[in-house]
Amino acid sequence: MRIAVLGATGLVGRTMLGLLEECAWADGEPVALASARSAGFELPWRGGVVTCRAVDAASFNGVDVALFSAGGGPSREWAPVAAKAGAVVIDNSSAWRQDPAIPLVVPEINGALVDGMRSGIIANPNCSTIQVAQAVAPLERAWGLEEVHVTTFQAVSGAGQKAVAELARQNAGEVMGAPVFPRAIARNVIPSIGAALDDGSFEEEAKVLRELRKILGRDEGLKVTCTAVRVPVVNAHAAAVRVVCRQPVTPGEAAAAMAAWPGLEVAAAPHDYATPREIDGRRTVHVGRLRQDPNDPRALLCWVVADNLLKGAAWNAVQIAARIVEGRSR
Repeated sequence: MRIAVLGATGLVGRTMLGLLEECAWADGEPVALASARSAGFELPWRGGVVTCRAVDAASFNGVDVALFSAGGGPSREWAPVAAKAGAVVIDNSSAWRQDPAIPLVVPEINGALVDGMRSGIIANPNCSTIQVAQAVAPLERAWGLEEVHVTTFQAVSGAGQKAVAELARQNAGEVMGAPVFPRAIARNVIPSIGAALDDGSFEEEAKVLRELRKILGRDEGLKVTCTAVRVPVVNAHAAAVRVVCRQPVTPGEAAAAMAAWPGLEVAAAPHDYATPREIDGRRTVHVGRLRQDPNDPRALLCWVVADNLLKGAAWNAVQIAARIVEGRSR
């Protein structure tokens, strides 16, 4: 199975390669692709190195699965090229997420959408959307959802390597270079992620609304709100979530449904929780502080944490790839 990774030198791209090293079906050296300025850069691969190439029209010849994490512009340019060459493209950017012809996939929720796929494009959802979708999907399945209200607390790694370096510099008291964030992130929180929109929201918040509806198959009738906040944490996102179900549901019933859902961990007691520091490096989504809204027997509140580089990006993409590979072996 020939695998390519576009954006291999970035945080998510490197994480993808690290995960692929563990996959028996990735049985040859991957095609590591990047911009021309990163050509020749060496990355670790199974005890040796793989050398990055500049992406071009011939890069995807003979490639079966291509994992993209290079941003929307390169994805719009190269995903159709790779798909035409016969690859299944799993794209981590926002370029294709709202295209009605492109599946937006969290494997534990709607992985069946890609079964039997031989070529084409699959969209990997936004990192914060994935963990919220994982947490609420069991509730949607069992009781139906009317509303989902989210406040995210997003780590700087979600904005890339430059953002991680910026936090480190500011923590050290240094101010240099063009800032990644609109205001200082060290010892601060910033309630704006992405471009400003006309309705007073920011693009990250709109992504959660649009993508959650699409993943759950609820384009109409599901009320979603989001406030997205950047916090001075290196890695792993958290979210405070309130859901309103169509029917009354107790925390015990919800915890049982969540615990039975693949890829979810649920705290053992209502006051238990995980933090970003504790969840860093884990591939599951953790739900804690699960409790009843005292004003509504249909409503629950919870705390959701996940590693945004793993389940929020690279691991979700590799899971999709594994499902494609499994389908081809049948």
